[in-house]
Amino acid sequence: MNTARYIIRFLLALIFIYAGIEKLFLPYNPSVFKSDVEMTDPKFFEFYDFLMGTGYLYFVGFFQLLNGLLLVFRRTYLLGAIMMIPLMLCLLMTHVFISRYMGFIVFDGVMVLMNSFLVLSHFSELKTTFLKPQAKLL
Repeated sequence: MNTARYIIRFLLALIFIYAGIEKLFLPYNPSVFKSDVEMTDPKFFEFYDFLMGTGYLYFVGFFQLLNGLLLVFRRTYLLGAIMMIPLMLCLLMTHVFISRYMGFIVFDGVMVLMNSFLVLSHFSELKTTFLKPQAKLL
């Protein structure tokens, strides 16, 4: 179980550190980006160009890099995995509703499952933190 968690942490950390660095520091070239995937709905590229033009992708890239780095360290990986849940769901739903490219959907779905494994392996600890019993009212 610990080995599986370590491997998943390592894979997710690599993917998200690279994705964050790519968005923050590498120049965006739309022609190269669009030639990578021919089966993607063109609306996805319009959406991506819009996000890049507004600077929102720098925000996403920062949190991808931050979450990837948090996954590296044993003391912070659970925080990184929890913070990654909304980010990964947004990425997955972008591909489900906008790009509709099955390769991206499967890839993001597998990442969501791996991250869910990390979070749910600490369910008992998280339950006591987030699902505290309420005081009984009269």
